[in-house]
Amino acid sequence: MKNQSKPDEFYISYAPVPKGYRRFLFRFVPLLVIGVVLFAGLLPMVHNQFNTGKLQGTQELEGFLAAEPVPHLVVPRPGNIGDNSPFSRYLLTGGGKTAPSADILEHLGRWVKLTGTMVSRNQLSVIATRSAEPIDPPASAAARPQEGKPIGTYTLTGEILDSKCYPGVMKPGQGKTHRACAIRCISGGVPAVFRVQNSRKDVLYFLLADQQGKAINERILDLVADPVEITGDVIQYDDMFVVQADPDSYKRV
Repeated sequence: MKNQSKPDEFYISYAPVPKGYRRFLFRFVPLLVIGVVLFAGLLPMVHNQFNTGKLQGTQELEGFLAAEPVPHLVVPRPGNIGDNSPFSRYLLTGGGKTAPSADILEHLGRWVKLTGTMVSRNQLSVIATRSAEPIDPPASAAARPQEGKPIGTYTLTGEILDSKCYPGVMKPGQGKTHRACAIRCISGGVPAVFRVQNSRKDVLYFLLADQQGKAINERILDLVADPVEITGDVIQYDDMFVVQADPDSYKRV
């Protein structure tokens, strides 16, 4: 008796693709492409490590180049500012995991037109500097911004971060997975920032300095990315806060 069952199809590299294989591939490949696109688009929106920080592109700002506690740019706010701070303060870095170059730092204490790439997350912004040229102070602003204002001694608990990756250059830019990168950034001269989140989920950022207001990058590397408690004097410079304390008093919690 003759066997009427359908013969099995086999793929042979030198022979035409069997009909059953072609039908499967015509259905599967488009679904696979759609699935990959949807996965790539939706995953960042539901995963916490992909934060809202982002690159703002090349910016050109005019401001006062301040030296302490770390090099940063003080920019007058335009228009009617009401009760808000008269200046915005932007942290500065160089290219990669470095501090601003000598060509930038030679203008410390002067008004400059500064060009660089800005990265922002919430109220924290950093500029990867490219160039700076001296300018005259604007007529509407004081020739030199005001000194910092002490607002008290506080005990804060949070995480030490590097101020370049965390705002959006790297995702994630915090926690154990980012620890090695953060240590390289901070040891290279990128300002160290202390991230604190209160009971209402509000996030605050504090620059870290010693009791004399100097940068402490090399002294806190072993505490980066760990939960840390710091008790120190908080100084407000317009919209920027600095916590001054002896790094030896920092506590891992």
